[in-house]
Amino acid sequence: MKIVVFADSHGVCDYMLSQTENLKKSVTIDYIIHLGDLLRDTKILQEKFPDIPVLYVYGNCDFSYNLKEREKELELGGKTFFILHGDTRRVKYSLDGLEALAQQKNYDIILYAHTHTPRQDYIKNKNGGTYIINPGSISHNRDGSGRSYCVIDITGDNFGVNIIYI
Repeated sequence: MKIVVFADSHGVCDYMLSQTENLKKSVTIDYIIHLGDLLRDTKILQEKFPDIPVLYVYGNCDFSYNLKEREKELELGGKTFFILHGDTRRVKYSLDGLEALAQQKNYDIILYAHTHTPRQDYIKNKNGGTYIINPGSISHNRDGSGRSYCVIDITGDNFGVNIIYI
């Protein structure tokens, strides 16, 4: 199973569309996850790629105050995910809230955004561990690394995460 994760597109859809189109030439994409800012960009993805389910959460620039749509639990490919934009857990200041969540819950992967900076962390817990991943921003990263997104590959009990810079 292949999952493509975009975040912080802020209306700059060309890169999401071109990267998805390029990936589709060589692999089957099972899901696209968009971690907010701007959610209206997911409609463009859905129109261009109607055969790929697009899952999403709202970000702080999406002007939604419905917490149910700001954070979601998912199960994909036998793995448990917690997805959020990140502002609700103050990720610009610290990952303490996500690390505590990783200790409390049995998530395999926590995906977040908001910082416009790609990052991967692994938190050991009583159930093994949780990967905490920020794909960065598909519109522009604040750390000077250009643009980025990630691809998650789930094969049986194993999975890999690849942050792709463009």
